[in-house]
Amino acid sequence: MKKILLALAVAASVSGVAFASPQTSFKEGQTEINVGMWDSSAHSNGYKSDGEWNFLGGLTYGISDRWAAQYEYTGLHTDHTNGNMNEINALYSFHPQVAAFGGWNRISMKDFPDRAFGSSDRVNNIAQLGVIARQPINDVVDVYAKGAVGTESTSMWEAGVNLALDKDVDLNAGYHYLNTRGDSDHNVSYKGFMAGVSYRFGGSDNTLAPTEEEKNYDYEGDSEPSTVTVKPANTNADVVNVPADTPVKAPENDYYFNSIHFKSDSAAIEDGQKANLDEFVKKAKETGHVFKLVGRADSTGSADYNKDLSSRRIDSVKKYAVDHGVDASKLVPMVKGSEDGSGAEGRRVDIFEHK
Repeated sequence: MKKILLALAVAASVSGVAFASPQTSFKEGQTEINVGMWDSSAHSNGYKSDGEWNFLGGLTYGISDRWAAQYEYTGLHTDHTNGNMNEINALYSFHPQVAAFGGWNRISMKDFPDRAFGSSDRVNNIAQLGVIARQPINDVVDVYAKGAVGTESTSMWEAGVNLALDKDVDLNAGYHYLNTRGDSDHNVSYKGFMAGVSYRFGGSDNTLAPTEEEKNYDYEGDSEPSTVTVKPANTNADVVNVPADTPVKAPENDYYFNSIHFKSDSAAIEDGQKANLDEFVKKAKETGHVFKLVGRADSTGSADYNKDLSSRRIDSVKKYAVDHGVDASKLVPMVKGSEDGSGAEGRRVDIFEHK
């Protein structure tokens, strides 16, 4: 416990840099810088050298929204031994919370006694493959795990907790383990607690946004309602301007795209709804249009509770879309509560495309 608290204290004292939880999603042109510390001890063939604080550092660059290139340095110094590890990896994001990586790893070990693995010095050049996974706990905290295997009988894993200080800075603490060949009969292992922060900058989100006037489509807004141009289904009819927060059936029918359904009293995305979500994400990214997310609940519960549940359902749909590359500024929440629909048909978020 003392080592964990010390690791957190070291991380908190570092300003603007550290070693944060591994990335599983990327933005084209975005760079993440990591530096930090870990308390590494070494073990081999009954020999043990106690821990010493080591420097950790890394640089990750987003080549696209799926691919990234990464360099990482890990110190392997202990009380009586020396060494370091240098990795160059390519990363591929399968999902916003899951990525795979592969590359080259050079592990240098020095100053071990001959009885540990028959030689005081050894260098392993390793080809490796691994997986990284992250699981959000809430809006600012997630847990993560990273594991890899490679040549020279090498394996490593890491697990920890990550805290987002803001959208570009993370703080984390965890535990790191590395095992690699010492000689034909014995391996060497390094393990210890680690902590740090990371900083991200650049990327496609930094491009200039359109200068058109921002519109407010929220039903619950206190400001003067903006207007939305409505083209009726009958294309021969006149185009009409109506207040954006007016619950008029015609514009919803005209702009309706699809719906995401939920279980009773739940805002969790069901696996069966991901096909509709993926269709929506594809359309939003292709067109760049504004999409209205209209949250609804069934008639169970109070009006205030149903409004809150509807809002949480909207947040779930919006988070899925943003995690898959949709511009958050193009998604407009519209809370309807339980005023429309009942039973299973009322538990949904309707998606409308605004042209």
